[in-house]
Amino acid sequence: MISKMRLVYREMRADINGPDGKIYYGWWNVLAAFPCIIFIFTTSLLMIKLIMPAAEEALGMSRVDTMWIGTIKFATSAVAAFVGGFLVDRMGVKSVLYLCAFVTGGGLIFGHFIDSVWMYRLAGVPLGFSSMPLLMATKTLVARWFNRRLGVALGVTMTASSLGGIILPMIFAHLIETYGWQDAMALSSIGIFLFVIPVIHFVIRDNPTEAEIASEFGEDYQPKSVGRGGRIEDSSQQEIGPTFSEIVRKPSFKVIGCLMVAIGFVDQGFTLNLTPFLVNDLGFTLTKVSFTITVSFLFGFSSKLFFGWLFDKKSFKGLSICYVVNALAILFALGIQGMVTLLIFQVARGFAHSGILLETPVLAKHAYGPFHLGKVIGTLSALAGVGLTLGPITIAKFFDIYGNYNMAFWLLGGIMALCAVVIYLVPPEYRLKMQREHA
Repeated sequence: MISKMRLVYREMRADINGPDGKIYYGWWNVLAAFPCIIFIFTTSLLMIKLIMPAAEEALGMSRVDTMWIGTIKFATSAVAAFVGGFLVDRMGVKSVLYLCAFVTGGGLIFGHFIDSVWMYRLAGVPLGFSSMPLLMATKTLVARWFNRRLGVALGVTMTASSLGGIILPMIFAHLIETYGWQDAMALSSIGIFLFVIPVIHFVIRDNPTEAEIASEFGEDYQPKSVGRGGRIEDSSQQEIGPTFSEIVRKPSFKVIGCLMVAIGFVDQGFTLNLTPFLVNDLGFTLTKVSFTITVSFLFGFSSKLFFGWLFDKKSFKGLSICYVVNALAILFALGIQGMVTLLIFQVARGFAHSGILLETPVLAKHAYGPFHLGKVIGTLSALAGVGLTLGPITIAKFFDIYGNYNMAFWLLGGIMALCAVVIYLVPPEYRLKMQREHA
């Protein structure tokens, strides 16, 4: 028993060590991504969700009007993610992270001054930098540093959103109920300036060394050089790798692009309408909803590691399983009747939704390899942004027309199930090619 434990310990040490015998620096980048995700991505996401019931009543808005901040946020996010993909390849990840941090911080401070519907909508513009551009940059950073452990590294990285979701909802609910939703937005920006900016400056490294690349990429390793912005390039990439335009013209890219639009539509169409549904329609207090959100993120914490492992093992078929579980979780919302069923729903939702946050780099790298990774992830993120933009107001329109979410939630569940079938049938071309070469 003791010898087996020692063997497991040695394997774990070997798995995290770099070529110098110390912890592989990619893991320090993963750790540095935590405050970025918690105080930029999760803070903005939770704050928008939690202020919606109060803002709807304070500004006298319809449900569609309430969703406009999310629509504008994700429209901005889609454009910023597309441009950010090129900036990452040209200037490096750190530059994009700085941009996301300062613009999001300014957007949260702007919340203090919101006193009309048009200002409420306008706040979505700077907050758009907290979502897809931030996640695109952190996922690209991880994808550059990891190859054989990419799924696990992404799973660990995205547990940051769960950690933030465990800690922050009750704090934000207290701030909203104590100081009002406008001041709560401004106060939530403190973490960005206190923690995120120093971490980006002092900890994050854009590019691994030659020895670190060889250590992580193993048999996939080709001679590499450091390009503009610190990106790692294969010296032989022109001979063995497709150009970005060739990748975009592939039939599989068009299919995956359509999937990203559909998944984005379902994701935020459901997520942003959920809090008004629970508070204003079902009558739960904001404190109770915040508590169940914490429980949801708590279960999502470990499930990100599970889905990271699943995607490493099963690739796109693992994504198909994730989509099916998400479809079932959405339909379960129609059965919420009290606190017990709400808790059960949030647990199921937290487990299922965590896999969605890992999908983009898995789709990009398993289908097209390490070539033009920033551009590919940025483009896929921008396509997801189209769905993220249209989802909230479309589902809210269903509510305004029918007076409930029954038909809307069935539609979302059906779309997610269809996506599960499609991704199951799409082959991960680059991953299969590597497996054949190493067989």
